[in-house]
Amino acid sequence: MQEADNLYANNKPKRINSSYIIHEIKHLLHIESGFLYTVKQLFVKPGKLVRNFISEDRSKVTKPLIFLIFCGTIFTLIFHFFHLEYVFFSMNNKIGDLDKFSEMEAINNWTNGHIGYTSLIAGFFIALWITLFFKNHKYNVYEITILLCYAVGQGLLIISLFTLISVLFKIKAITSIGIFASYFYVFWSIGQFFGERKIINYIKATVCCILGAISFQLILILLAYVFHLSVIK
Repeated sequence: MQEADNLYANNKPKRINSSYIIHEIKHLLHIESGFLYTVKQLFVKPGKLVRNFISEDRSKVTKPLIFLIFCGTIFTLIFHFFHLEYVFFSMNNKIGDLDKFSEMEAINNWTNGHIGYTSLIAGFFIALWITLFFKNHKYNVYEITILLCYAVGQGLLIISLFTLISVLFKIKAITSIGIFASYFYVFWSIGQFFGERKIINYIKATVCCILGAISFQLILILLAYVFHLSVIK
């Protein structure tokens, strides 16, 4: 009986404290090696990292969806902590009477309040265009979505970094520079994925991102219109 009590005592969970919470977060994100390694490699050779993840080794890097959501969380926390505003998407441009729809405002608030998920959905539309423009490469839309999870997630980290520098030096223009740098990074990483030395790949990547963003906007406008009609009825 005493031996059983001793065994129970040895197996008793340790007390939950700050060390436990930090350990669990690290374990969830694989941050002690995977996350930092992923960020570093995405800055240096994003195309190679994603190609390797798709076809060879998936053990060294943070999983794409977790990476995107975590980067989106960092982005959101930084802007929330410093009371900054960043409009990821807005349908406030006048298109008939759509700018008066309360449903439109609700969609705007959701997209700008859930950056990680919004980036994932928008990325899927971009992936559809990439699959069409780069159909000779034989990657399917899901594999392209993985590429965009990494590219967009890294882009959010770039904006976050420039924002911190902007707050530190109290120069708002630095944040704007970071936003443009993140766009350039996404175009560059997509083009590199399909071949580093072909300029046409970077041009096609830029066009696909623009078309994907437009498609995403049109879908949201359609949703706002449908919701508005359903309320009227």
